[in-house]
Amino acid sequence: MGQRRSRLPESVRRHLPWLLPLVIGVGGFFGLGLTGSAMINATRGDESAVGIGVAGLALMGLAYLVAAVAVVFLVVGVVRVLAAAHRRRRWAKGRFTRTEQQAQAVDAAYAQAWHRAGQLRLTLERRQVPPSIDVWDVVPQPGETFFFDTTAQYARYYGQDTTYTTSGGFFFGHPLFVAAGVAMTAAGNASRRSAAEAAAQTQWREQQSVRLLVSNQRLVCNVNGQWLSFFYSAMTAVFPEVDRWSLVCQFDSTSPMLLSGPAIPETALMTVLMTHGPEAVTRHPSLQALAPVASHG
Repeated sequence: MGQRRSRLPESVRRHLPWLLPLVIGVGGFFGLGLTGSAMINATRGDESAVGIGVAGLALMGLAYLVAAVAVVFLVVGVVRVLAAAHRRRRWAKGRFTRTEQQAQAVDAAYAQAWHRAGQLRLTLERRQVPPSIDVWDVVPQPGETFFFDTTAQYARYYGQDTTYTTSGGFFFGHPLFVAAGVAMTAAGNASRRSAAEAAAQTQWREQQSVRLLVSNQRLVCNVNGQWLSFFYSAMTAVFPEVDRWSLVCQFDSTSPMLLSGPAIPETALMTVLMTHGPEAVTRHPSLQALAPVASHG
C-alpha cells in the first residue's frame, strides 16, 4: 500500500515548526486577551457580575501564558528550521558528519545485502548452485560445500536454574526497632528472590556478534571462540523473517537459536532450501518479500 502524501507543499512543511507556534501564540493571545478584556469592561460597576469579571481576568492571564509558551516553541522551531536548512546545505555539498557517514554505510550494507538475497533467490529458483567458497579454519564434513562466510548477531533461548540466599537476624530492644529490623530483612530477601526469579526466566541469552558460515549441511557459528555446528537435519522448525532480518531455528536436542543482521536473508534462503526443499524457496510465505527484488534482478 502506498503512503498518503501531504497536501502541503514541502516549502510550507519545512517551516511548520515555527509557523504553528506563531499562529497559535498570536491568535491565542489576542483572542483570549480581547475576550477577557471585554468581559471585564462589561462588568464594571456591576457588583452582581463579579464572577464574570474574575473569569475575564483568568482569560487574560491565560492569554499571557499561551503567548509565553508559544514564544518558547517558536524559538525552538526557528532553531530546528535553521539547523535543518544548514544540514541540507551541508548534504548538498557532500559534507556529512561521522555519525551520518556511519548511518549511510549501515543503510548501504543492508540495501546491498537485500539485493544479494534477491539475486540468490532467483538463482535457487532456477535450480542453480550458488558460488562456493573456501573455508580453511573449519574442517568440512564429507560432501560439504560452504557458500557464505559472514557475521551475524547470535542468541539462544533458554532458562536456567538460579539460587539465592536468605538472611535472618535476631533483634531485641524497643518494639519499633525490632519491627524495622524484621521488615528490612524481609524486604532484602524478597528483592533477592525477585532477582533470582528474573534471572531464571526463559529468555534470549548469550547475545553477541559471531562469525557465521553457511554450507549445504549446516550453519556454523563461532561463539566465544568455539565453533558450534547447527545441522539442517537436526532442525525441527525454521522461522525466517527476512523483512525483520532475523532467522530462528529450533532443534530436537538443544535450545532455539536466533540469528539477525544483514546476512540473514541469504542465510534464511539457504536454510529453507536445505530444510524444506527447492520449492519452498518460492512458496515460503516469509520469503515473499524478496520476490520483487528477484523479479527485477
